[in-house]
Amino acid sequence: MQRPIPLQVRLLGELQLVGADGKALALPASRKTRALLGYLIATGQVHRRERLCDLFWDGPDDPRAELRWSLSKIRALLGDGSRARLVADRERVGIELGDALVDHAVVRSLAASSVSAATTEVLTETVALFGGEFLDGLDLPLCYRYQEWCIAEREAMSQLRFRVLAALIARLEDVPTDALPYAYALVAADPLSKPVMLRWSGCLGRWAGPTTRSFITSGRIAYSKPSLARRQARN
Repeated sequence: MQRPIPLQVRLLGELQLVGADGKALALPASRKTRALLGYLIATGQVHRRERLCDLFWDGPDDPRAELRWSLSKIRALLGDGSRARLVADRERVGIELGDALVDHAVVRSLAASSVSAATTEVLTETVALFGGEFLDGLDLPLCYRYQEWCIAEREAMSQLRFRVLAALIARLEDVPTDALPYAYALVAADPLSKPVMLRWSGCLGRWAGPTTRSFITSGRIAYSKPSLARRQARN
């Protein structure tokens, strides 16, 4: 008997849940409800209702009523044959993911172990999971506690992506055709970073021809422009 395909959850990029049929589930229209869903999945913990109200509804309205409404939307979403479910009582709320595959959890597990100890295959699979910014499009500037958490998590994911890309480039340095896409990705991720440019521009220059060297030159120019602008501003 064929094993059922588990729910797949993407947090690295726009939030997406893909069911067993390979189709994306229709997410709630409310951005705050989607942000709450992403938060519950990413943290993987049970939270007190008061904590969630402070994160998402710190205002004059009825936060507990707003939370109940959002949870009803999440319960309906997860109850649609996904095998993940919302677990809630009068005090606490969480999500049981079962055998769901969550990109963020996979990446986190690599960080908890060691990037340098991971196989090249694992690193390649991991870097492919970075489909975009963590919970892209789910900023809530007025919910500053949630926003602080979200920004911190984005920074952690960005730093981990840098580490994985750097490890892949080092592993594949003797195979330029395999290493070059990761080198491009590293520089493109932060073209104004002088350490990145200094560390990898030499490798890129050795590997490829005029096209790549032109790319490197443009990257150096991009880095130099802010410095020039600051010098002009001081004069």
